Amino acid sequence: MTTPMEDPIIQLYRDSFPDVARMIRRKGGTLEEAKDAFHDALLIYMEKEKAGRLQLHSSPKAYLLGTARICWLRAREATVALPEAFDAAEPADAGMEEREQSLRASLVSSGKKCLELLKAFYYDHCSMQDIAARFGFNGTRSATVQKYKCLEKVRKEIKTNKAYAP
Repeated sequence: MTTPMEDPIIQLYRDSFPDVARMIRRKGGTLEEAKDAFHDALLIYMEKEKAGRLQLHSSPKAYLLGTARICWLRAREATVALPEAFDAAEPADAGMEEREQSLRASLVSSGKKCLELLKAFYYDHCSMQDIAARFGFNGTRSATVQKYKCLEKVRKEIKTNKAYAP
């Protein structure tokens, strides 16, 4: 029941907030989250109205309900908990960069042809038939054998590298 002098924003708050709280509760949110989302939505509504940019395609209540839902979802995405093992200040595996550099060195030391063949297969996703034609092999079987030999060269190099020692 509004009095003739009651502020329209207060009336909008009274009419809309219970629906927003119900919606957020149904989606697994808390009353505090509903309040935060509704207040954000109300501020957006008021700022747009003041600036003359508020374009309603439905009722103000529906606008607030939709805006509050979006605000709540965005806030929820922003507060997704990181795994306990995650530490933003330090990588999970301090030796990772060293191993990556070692792997690059192993690939380069396998030879230019091996590096190009492995790149064509793994990164360019070429078929063995395309690789056979590109590298001048007699057939796909020869290309497959050569790819295997290249991988063995890289594996051998990695095994002798300190960065991968247990």
